[in-house]
Amino acid sequence: MNGQSWVGKKIGGRYQIEDLLGQGGMSAVYRAYDPNLRRVVAIKLIHTHLATDPNFIGRFKEEAAAVARLRHPNIVQVHDFDIDAGTYYMVMEYLAGETLQTRLRRLHQAGRQMPLPEAVDLCTQLCNAVGYAHNHELIHRDIKPANIMLDVNGRAILMDFGIVKIIGGDYHTATGATIGTAMYMSPEQIRSERIDDRSDIYSLGVTLYEMIGGRPPYQADSAMSVMMMVINDPLPDLQKLRAGIPDHLLAVVYTALAKEPADRFQSMAEMAAGLQLAQEQLEKDVPAATLLDKVEIVPEPPSRPEATVRNTVIEIENVEVIHPQVKSQPEAGIAERPTIQDTPSELDSVVPQSAAPEVSITTRLKSRRIILAAFGILLILVLAIGGTLYRNAGSSPKLSLTPISHPAVPVNAQTARSVVNLGTWETDSFIQALHFSPDGTLLGTANNREEQRFSPYRFYSGLWQVETGSLQDYLLEHSQWVYDVGFSTNGQLFASASDDAAVNLWQLNNGSMVRKMVAPFGSLSSLDFSPNNSVLAVGSWNGVVGIWDLNNGNLLRTLEENQSGIQDVAFSPDNQLLAAASEDHTILVWQVRDGHLVHTLQAHQAPVRKVTFSPDGTLLASASDDRQIGLWQVSDGSLLRTLSGHSEPVLDVVFSMDGSILASGSGDGTLRLWQVSDGSLASMLAEDSESITSLAFSPDGSLLASGTSNGLVQFW
Repeated sequence: MNGQSWVGKKIGGRYQIEDLLGQGGMSAVYRAYDPNLRRVVAIKLIHTHLATDPNFIGRFKEEAAAVARLRHPNIVQVHDFDIDAGTYYMVMEYLAGETLQTRLRRLHQAGRQMPLPEAVDLCTQLCNAVGYAHNHELIHRDIKPANIMLDVNGRAILMDFGIVKIIGGDYHTATGATIGTAMYMSPEQIRSERIDDRSDIYSLGVTLYEMIGGRPPYQADSAMSVMMMVINDPLPDLQKLRAGIPDHLLAVVYTALAKEPADRFQSMAEMAAGLQLAQEQLEKDVPAATLLDKVEIVPEPPSRPEATVRNTVIEIENVEVIHPQVKSQPEAGIAERPTIQDTPSELDSVVPQSAAPEVSITTRLKSRRIILAAFGILLILVLAIGGTLYRNAGSSPKLSLTPISHPAVPVNAQTARSVVNLGTWETDSFIQALHFSPDGTLLGTANNREEQRFSPYRFYSGLWQVETGSLQDYLLEHSQWVYDVGFSTNGQLFASASDDAAVNLWQLNNGSMVRKMVAPFGSLSSLDFSPNNSVLAVGSWNGVVGIWDLNNGNLLRTLEENQSGIQDVAFSPDNQLLAAASEDHTILVWQVRDGHLVHTLQAHQAPVRKVTFSPDGTLLASASDDRQIGLWQVSDGSLLRTLSGHSEPVLDVVFSMDGSILASGSGDGTLRLWQVSDGSLASMLAEDSESITSLAFSPDGSLLASGTSNGLVQFW
């Protein structure tokens, strides 16, 4: 059967298959319902052609049983496995969230990098999970971001444990590897040598490298080229991809990615210990070297050598300080370079015996007291600074607001050249999205302060009184980046969509939460209320558009046309059509009543960021990373014209209330007004500012609001 043909059928006489979640060369994964236990599960169906291997049945039963016995919070739980009419399947827990691959791709497209503490935390969780499996004599063999799920609580969950061995140990050799898998394979795995736990350590090291640097260490156009680079090429310098990486964290990456297994960590516990040192260094925000460190850290040369980490223990009055030691080691044809190795026994004492002068016991005790006092002072300073930072993180954002008066003249083609700035708000946050309420009195914003790690105001929505320039409410229930907000057309509800896979519905009159709706298809990127107030559409980074019933919160329908992320959704003014901006460079347009795909619009050369309908519903505008704005005829899907001029990705577009003007904001910091009639540039309102991330016209058309990446809201 093909992927979709299983939907609506039962397998194993029990599990009702509801929807296809994804598929690849080895298997397809479905969402299903287990009526016996009344729960939603995920079912992996192994493609039937793999069962032609005469040893397959034995491997499947042996390995699936071993995986099912694993009980770890960071390993996906296998509930059952069996065969149904020649189809082998596994029943697993259903996880709401997104893959690490999806998250890293989204961060890259947004020009952002994963925070180092988050990368270390996720990698530590994975070390514990893989180490647990190794202790149960299971090697994963295919650790990569696509096989790591991030759930709605930020937990890293490893999937597909043992699947490579189940389908045949030679699948991922040089003759059958895909580019995506080859990037994460260890050198010995590529050479088809016998592998052990240290192969998983290498693959996890590649994953950590990508979390820190935003890309894997080796990339090429073919799997064979990637594999040759893994075997032969020196590891690219991670510090060229990201500055300010702590020494301990660099040591962990370089050790895990040593070419020879003997030079790597010898267990996941060793790697986790190295990550713990890196985490402590990040939390203290002080150099790794202390008063006891008698080693100079030599900057790494352009051609980074392999490195190994070992723990060196210096005992001083029963206090153990564990830290890496670095020394230079020459190599033929290469200048001396740093490698992290066992500290020679001669360094066990602070001063070599041959050079130690005779000192009295009193002098030695005084020296020790000075050292301990220095440690005490340093500890007090760290605690004081940490406490101050923690208290500051708990404080609300710093605001600078001003009243905004509505002009009597709306923004349109005739008034575009006379539009001026009416006021600026400072919100101390990244403004991801903003929208006016239907009566124009409120401005709703999606605010993010990712650097405020301990703050309740890290990811939130804001409701602001426009005329008085005052805060009405903070809405604080999201745990990850808030990507979009919106008002219902009757002015009663406010919604926010987040990376945590939740849509929160709020009552506008009192700020109370009406309902939290968690998307079964993962992290959310966008939302839009239908004009008739009956449904809410949301877009997800996993390529799914969901439609919810606003009356009861039920998920009515999902629209899944591709596997690329959806960046924006928009209803047409007559409620007949729903458009979606896709990362695969297309725009999808469906009939709302039956989910029928009407158009797939193709002209952009990069991911599409935003889509919006003109007030009369005849035109559709699109903003793209290719720095172009598309203007489309809705009736037949034809491209009417392309608007060019921005030097960076166009992040948002919006029509004026009469449809005569199209406003655009870009990463180049400019806000432009375009004549819809002929595509000419009518006015440039902002220049050389931060990235303009979001735009909104007030309902009466007299105000245009713009939000920026550095927290400014400007009114025009």
